[in-house]
Amino acid sequence: MDRTDLMEFSRSAGINLGDDLATRRAGAPASRAEISQMTDRATIAIESLRAQWRTVAQLGTHERMAISQLRVYGAMPMSELASRISLSRAAVTSLVDRLESAGWVRRTSDASDRRRTVLSLLPHAAEEYDLVTQPYTSELEELAVGMSADEWRTVSTFLAQLSEIAERHTGELRSTAAERALT
Repeated sequence: MDRTDLMEFSRSAGINLGDDLATRRAGAPASRAEISQMTDRATIAIESLRAQWRTVAQLGTHERMAISQLRVYGAMPMSELASRISLSRAAVTSLVDRLESAGWVRRTSDASDRRRTVLSLLPHAAEEYDLVTQPYTSELEELAVGMSADEWRTVSTFLAQLSEIAERHTGELRSTAAERALT
């Protein structure tokens, strides 16, 4: 698809890609200065996809965020989940009540500190969520398999560094928000 075809398609679909994006999609490389805009576009696309997953799985935003955190990072104390998804302890308790009654998570007492409650995603819930996300993850896996070893090394290194940067900034903003709440 050349630039003209892409622009025509985008207009007919009611999408305003703008000249720069249309040119890039037609094969012209983006400049390195556009990295923030490119990651924003990817984030928006992924957030839109996840919104559709939430709809299909009949989950709210925070429920999906909690499930994703438990899928990626494994079982964790409720206080850690509250921090990771920026909810108060009271709000995360209510959230966990909903997830537990819907059969998504299980609460257990922490073996080393009975005052803490640890959350884990139930195996059948993870499988149910995987059914919704499977077409996307399969396509990503196919994309990765089609890459050379050097391409994969570059992409995986970039994604790991991108995640580290985002997690660091999330932590910094979380700390700043906590400090503001104390003043």
